[in-house]
Amino acid sequence: MNINEAAKYLFLSLPNVRRLLERGDITGTLTEQGGYVIDDASVEKYAKERKSAARGYFDSQTEDNDPLGL
Repeated sequence: MNINEAAKYLFLSLPNVRRLLERGDITGTLTEQGGYVIDDASVEKYAKERKSAARGYFDSQTEDNDPLGL
């Protein structure tokens, strides 16, 4: 998968995907042409981690956590 495909799969911009590569959140190999070949498994793992984190956040939100008056 290349950066464009990873961006579409993760619903992220190209700079965000590059940032994930730089931070090591997803893994890829730099090609001779200057692009990346991104490991599909690392993209899938990142997507699952983000989905789990989002689900955990939404599950933790109750009306008890709302400020008074809202």
